[in-house]
Amino acid sequence: MSKRPAAPNEVDARPPGVVDLDERNWLPRHCRGDAQAFGQLMRAYRNLVYTFLYRYGIDTEHRDDLFQEIFLKVHQSATTYRPSEPLRPWLISIVLNTVRNFRRDHGRRKHFMSRLSLVTGNGPSGTPDSMAVSAPHGPGPEQQMEQQATVTWLERQIASLPDRQREVLVLATLKGLSMKEIARILKLPENTVKTHLRRARLALAERLAVREHAAAAADGGRL
Repeated sequence: MSKRPAAPNEVDARPPGVVDLDERNWLPRHCRGDAQAFGQLMRAYRNLVYTFLYRYGIDTEHRDDLFQEIFLKVHQSATTYRPSEPLRPWLISIVLNTVRNFRRDHGRRKHFMSRLSLVTGNGPSGTPDSMAVSAPHGPGPEQQMEQQATVTWLERQIASLPDRQREVLVLATLKGLSMKEIARILKLPENTVKTHLRRARLALAERLAVREHAAAAADGGRL
């Protein structure tokens, strides 16, 4: 498999909800010795897997190795796949388990930061309203430093979320993953997934509000 860096904004190219009806036959064909089937699967899911690894905070130096490990596991588990079930959640469950094992084995606590809009769900261009930039020509150096400081702070806050909340938040950032798909991947009731996502976003939004209040108070004290 060829090495390549993962682009931060890579996403699954298919529109949400669109299923390639032929994809459920890729692994059965692969098991029967079809030399083309596995390549089709890899090309279809390459961007999604790299995007997941990026957004889950996997370092660039480990991303390609994990990509290869994931598709090796797909190959090894091909006979367990049931064509009656969608391929996407089955494959994502392998991705998630591989990342979990990597993080456990290496003791890593680095996490993703995809879009600030996932924290508060508002603001232009993925920026919370309280952080929105009104300048017509974009943020100046001081505003850029402030925004970067907020991103760094949010990364630490995401890292401190309970595992389930963090996992649901990560999976929800992947284009096209519905609550039903996430529930299937994590083997949880759909309402439980929604609860984890709501709690994760609420926790981050509350922490951001406290941080901004403290910053405002500090600015007032310096006046």
